[in-house]
Amino acid sequence: MSDIIIGSAGLLMVLLGGVTWWSHRRFKRQVAALKLLFKEQQRQIASLKTELHEIRCGSLGVGTRVQEVEGKLAQAIERQDEIQSQSQYHDPQSRLYSHAMKLVERGADVEEIVRECELPRAEAELLVSLHSR
Repeated sequence: MSDIIIGSAGLLMVLLGGVTWWSHRRFKRQVAALKLLFKEQQRQIASLKTELHEIRCGSLGVGTRVQEVEGKLAQAIERQDEIQSQSQYHDPQSRLYSHAMKLVERGADVEEIVRECELPRAEAELLVSLHSR
């Protein structure tokens, strides 16, 4: 009976050793696969960092350019307003023509324009004909 116990114990040790060896090999394969996966992810992260850096640099350039254009636009609007206010307040003749054009746009006839703006008839006719085109 002790031979059976010793034989069974030996067989159990061999089986346990085989299972341990097989588990160890499987674990090594899993570790190797995880290492490969980790390296691939590190490569992808590096690539994404490079792309993100390029996007940031591009957006900074675009932002700077937008600010420059906004500044120039604000200057142009300010200058346009200055010119418009100068022409309206310093040139009474241009105010008459502006008023006459508004009348023409509203559908006024030549007589009404001559009467309201005190323009010569020929000029009123010219404004009406230009607007009708």
